[in-house]
Amino acid sequence: MENLFEKGCLVQVSSSVWRATRKIDPGLLPEAPASPEWLSATKKLIDPQALKPINEVVNSARTYLAGVSLPFPLPGMVFVPREMIGRVDERLQSFKAGFGGAVDNFVADYQRLRELAQVHLGELFNELDYPVDITRKFDFAWRFIILDVPNGKTGVLAPEVYEREKEKFIQTMEEAREMAVASLREEFGSLVKRLTERFTTGPDGKPKVFKNTTVDSFHAFFETFKERNIFRDQELAELVDRARAILGGTSPDSLRSDARLKDRVRSGMAEVETAMADILARPRRKIVLN
Repeated sequence: MENLFEKGCLVQVSSSVWRATRKIDPGLLPEAPASPEWLSATKKLIDPQALKPINEVVNSARTYLAGVSLPFPLPGMVFVPREMIGRVDERLQSFKAGFGGAVDNFVADYQRLRELAQVHLGELFNELDYPVDITRKFDFAWRFIILDVPNGKTGVLAPEVYEREKEKFIQTMEEAREMAVASLREEFGSLVKRLTERFTTGPDGKPKVFKNTTVDSFHAFFETFKERNIFRDQELAELVDRARAILGGTSPDSLRSDARLKDRVRSGMAEVETAMADILARPRRKIVLN
């Protein structure tokens, strides 16, 4: 069995952001014909927009991590290749700093937000709904994890339990391999499809506009593909190299302004899309790797 954890490790990001909502006491609700089990209500404790900058940092961190990692069959965990661990940790440090700054801004405005809520909530305002130390409601953290087969030599596990756990570990590693390969193929296929769709016309008959993200997403994928292709998917690697050669240093502006370049890219990427569609159409468990 190939040990996945010689190639990298898992990373688990956890975050908490104050939800700033509370169920309203049913006794305070106006009488209604609906049955109680069909009726519930909540109140916003502060303007939700005040928490938006904090949530945006969390969402950006998770989006970044999804783009540089591989899926793993354990909830809340993704796999990061060995060569990228340092970069990922550094980037998460940056997100943590941004998270802390957004929280500091919120805390500085907390008293004003409570006063504003009191005006809007009226009789539904309750001072006890508001934490005294609001900073405890926020957290952003991560940890790197390496799994291994349980050690049967310690005597802690009965032989039959050890064999069962060992088999489960092997199955998890195989599932992780399949998920990693399929994920990269699907991600690349989605990028190709999104680009080729830009060469078609819209419902109004006019050519679609090339957005910056359509091309920039390809370049971001190219930057991390070699490290993320930990199972050496040669078929995919060849198509990625073809796409890299077709796009070269292409920018969204050049695709919008250079008709000859646009035709060349359209023709080349159509061939890549056809080949990619053939790969994606195969049964998932029949993936063949070098």
